[in-house]
Amino acid sequence: MKTPAPIVLFVFNRPDHMSRVVEALAANQLAAESVLYVFSDAPRGPQDKASVQEVRRIAHQISGFKEVIVIEREQNLGCEDSELTGISEILSTHDRCIIVEDDVLPYPLFLTYMNEALEFYKEDASMFSIAAYGYSFDLPASYTEDTFLLDRTCSWGWGTWKTAWEKISLNLNELRNGLSDARTRTLFARNGEDLLRTYERTPEAWDLRISFQQWKLGLHTLIPARSMVRNIGRDGTGLHYHGGTKKATEVDNAPDRLPKLTHLTVVDDKVRKAFAKQFHKPLWRQLAVRLFKALGLYGFIERRIYSF
Repeated sequence: MKTPAPIVLFVFNRPDHMSRVVEALAANQLAAESVLYVFSDAPRGPQDKASVQEVRRIAHQISGFKEVIVIEREQNLGCEDSELTGISEILSTHDRCIIVEDDVLPYPLFLTYMNEALEFYKEDASMFSIAAYGYSFDLPASYTEDTFLLDRTCSWGWGTWKTAWEKISLNLNELRNGLSDARTRTLFARNGEDLLRTYERTPEAWDLRISFQQWKLGLHTLIPARSMVRNIGRDGTGLHYHGGTKKATEVDNAPDRLPKLTHLTVVDDKVRKAFAKQFHKPLWRQLAVRLFKALGLYGFIERRIYSF
């Protein structure tokens, strides 16, 4: 395997989450051979100053990697611009990279899987990214591969190539214009209705922009059947997850072996349907949500449900 891809870690104001993620990354076998870039966004205001300072203090003390390069933003860019500009900066000088956020806890085989998969698929022009997160849904019984393809990205631990990144547009207006068309919205949602719900809630989301571009161009993401990471940020501390959107914890189930890589070339339609099914809400639930939102009760009920 060639020199490991650089790791790009995006951090903001969660020192505890960041510390856990860095510790888990450093425990990976390839950490000592990998360069780690840490992009630290600036405070939004006085409320973030102390936590951002602590994050930066931790960043400058990181060890266990071939090299650690800390980039401290002087102005707050926000989640979207911070990640998109950071990835573009790294891929201006590297041919590939691995992206991690401060709440994506890597399992011990994460870096090995990411690097092997990035190398395995590097010549495939139909590929856009390698994902590390394995979604909690049942694959069809007839599907026996350790990985599968989808036409959407997953931001919870992923990697891409310079050549793939240069194919997509990051213009937010292209997403807005595209999803203003009802037929386009319907076709895009075949990859999961959560994409449209994200658009309604956070229309500027950077990973949604990428997913739309990827889908429009027919590019694939490789996803492992068993997750190589665990999300630890759905506890109300994140900017886009507010504790009630999903359960705050997940079962810690680190895989004991690497996924077997075979050259997949098309999205399996049965897998796509099974994947999308997990995000489907029946009509009665959709109507109930609209009613509770109209009455101003949705947030209260959601917090009550997910507090147990």
